[in-house]
Amino acid sequence: MAIEEELAAKAGGSSLPLLAGLGLVIALIVLALRYIQTSDKVKAVTETNTKSGGSTAGAKKLDNKVTLNPQADAAYLVNCLRPDSTPLGILYAIATTPDTVAVTSKHLAMAADLRDKKRDHLKGKEKEASHKSMDDLFDDDDDGWAEDDQDDPAAQAAKKAKEEKEKEAKRLAKATGKDVTDFNKVKLEGVDEGVLGQQWVMDNLTKMGVWPPPSLNETFVKDSKFDLDGKSVGAMDHPGVQRNLIMTMGRLNAKQLNTHPELTAAGPKGLIDPTYFQATMEYRQRVGQMLEATLRMACTLRSYRLAVSILDAIVMFKIGLMSVDGEEQLTWFKDLMAKQYGPSGVPKLVIEEKFLGVPTPEPSKEAGVDKTEAEKKEATKNKIVQQIMQTKQVTTTDKQMALEMQITRQHAESFTKEKLAMCQRQGIPPQIALQSYREAWFILVRAKKVSEDGTPIPEWDGALGDAKTSAKSHMELLKDKNDPLYKMLEPASIKSFEKEFESTAHNMENKIVIGWPFVISNVAQKTGKVKIHLPPPLEAGKYEFNVTIKSQEFLDVGEDFTLVVDVAKGVEQKDEEDDESKKDK
Repeated sequence: MAIEEELAAKAGGSSLPLLAGLGLVIALIVLALRYIQTSDKVKAVTETNTKSGGSTAGAKKLDNKVTLNPQADAAYLVNCLRPDSTPLGILYAIATTPDTVAVTSKHLAMAADLRDKKRDHLKGKEKEASHKSMDDLFDDDDDGWAEDDQDDPAAQAAKKAKEEKEKEAKRLAKATGKDVTDFNKVKLEGVDEGVLGQQWVMDNLTKMGVWPPPSLNETFVKDSKFDLDGKSVGAMDHPGVQRNLIMTMGRLNAKQLNTHPELTAAGPKGLIDPTYFQATMEYRQRVGQMLEATLRMACTLRSYRLAVSILDAIVMFKIGLMSVDGEEQLTWFKDLMAKQYGPSGVPKLVIEEKFLGVPTPEPSKEAGVDKTEAEKKEATKNKIVQQIMQTKQVTTTDKQMALEMQITRQHAESFTKEKLAMCQRQGIPPQIALQSYREAWFILVRAKKVSEDGTPIPEWDGALGDAKTSAKSHMELLKDKNDPLYKMLEPASIKSFEKEFESTAHNMENKIVIGWPFVISNVAQKTGKVKIHLPPPLEAGKYEFNVTIKSQEFLDVGEDFTLVVDVAKGVEQKDEEDDESKKDK
């Protein structure tokens, strides 16, 4: 594998899951630490088992457990979020959650323990070399007397048995991570000369003008305090928080760091500190999971602006960019896609047919008829057209509407060819690589009531669905439902989201009707149908539903469109329970 590909997952990680140019797979350096095992309550960070003959041999064993509190972590995170949160602010909030800081702090403690042990080991080697040189002064006589048991078969057998036992002990030590010789393989920044690690990354981020982190003082992190050995300190004074922020900025500037001459030169020589770069791998995975969690929070809170910022943060963190805006980034991304996948390889979804309404029942499937892909696509297209023509009138008493879209992935063929070619180059079974593919998109739907000429009607209160609750403020609805997320919110957080929806104009522009993900797990899939259920409006009239589709992988490839629905006044249906009660009377 080329060194550019190999190092892509080190300084900030891969710049995109699909970009072989910056890479995702790396040849892992000898592990100095074994990292966090997933658990709801406890994550075990396995201690460094390598021992030395130095002064730390009898030292107290390092505690390798971190007790986590997911509930407190979620509460901290949601109270850092606001409708106007920026992508950077969201990433800073994730970097400073209690559990994330605790895990990183444990990594730092283990790394410091390893450095101490290696320094002791090196001192021990220096003493051993000194003693050996003294012994050589008295060991120059090649004609000395032979050992008494040199020709003794029993002595030779015992010697051989001892050697075999030592070899077996070494094999066991390597298998269990207790091999003393690992000190010769693991290179540590600050101990071994020329090794690159956290300090190197921070120095280069400073030169690039992105350290300290930009706009940090404009976020909640500015006034946040963190416990450090019983003292309350700021973010930049806490080693765990500082490292998380360094890893965050390293990820966002991966394009520059991964191609830095010093890093590309250090890779082949093994001069990469695993106590930092291995930790970045685990950190990226954790941040990815937490970004998905914040997106669910935004949808529960119905905040369109917050959801869009989180989706932008996801793309920035995956690709390795400080922003999703700007011609320079967009040009770079499109050129990179075209270079790797060809002119038709720039990712794009084509929305061919769209339907929003109450569809007629699904037609029965034709048994025993095999259709080509083209025939299947045409059949699906005709079905949606038929639904548009035959759908019944949407009414205020319908339980749900359906949004259906026929989607074509314009880049499917180019991506598939490149994936198969990559498998062939690397000797990987194609089925394994194709099964691991993941392409995520997210759909956000908003609604507004309009007059016949399309002018928005500001008096509409945004009521959809259950007439008993949906006309209320959304935050009041969450409170009435005793929603778990609402119970985590502090008064200031509640107020900020209430303000977001305090006017009908804000309701129409900023309130999500529904947020829905869809994931492509087959790189070769070219077409497909996406179906989402929506609650119908409670008032009769004309409505516009704004549909926004955003990628969680690519830059500037989203889609926006509007569907108009006429809603009639429905006839209220009596509940079966009411009918039964009347019969009883």
